Amino acid sequence: MITQLTTAQKILKAWKMHHNSVIQLVDQLPETSGNWSPWDGGMTTLELVHHLAWTPEFFFAQIEKRDMNIPAVPSTIAEARELVKRLTPITEQKLIDYTDSKLQDISTININGVDITEQIEEMFNRLVAHEAHHKGQLFVYARILGAKPPFYVDLSM
Repeated sequence: MITQLTTAQKILKAWKMHHNSVIQLVDQLPETSGNWSPWDGGMTTLELVHHLAWTPEFFFAQIEKRDMNIPAVPSTIAEARELVKRLTPITEQKLIDYTDSKLQDISTININGVDITEQIEEMFNRLVAHEAHHKGQLFVYARILGAKPPFYVDLSM
């Protein structure tokens, strides 16, 4: 029997499918790779992991009309692993707390100076797309740095 998921559960599942793969990948990054960047001015490995870790807060803070709580950029890969693992359950709980009804609410977020007014469900779909995009970027970094990435998504979801 197939269980019918709510919209909120589908969004959480999609985010976790990508994010769990990020966690597995960060666990494989070489300790010496933190300050590596593929080009001058590009995000370092630490900056990219930090970006992936805190971006859900970007969406939540704007939807909830509050200031963002952005953690400091980690100094080491070990700190980056800890940050991702510490923020993951916080994001999971926040996504779980959004009922299907609340996902239909309209809110406005500002992305790169552009105000976007839409249903919260669509904003969270943007969050999932953002996770997938930067996860792919981190996979490329990892391959260049000699790490073997896990499968591109966590299918155990």
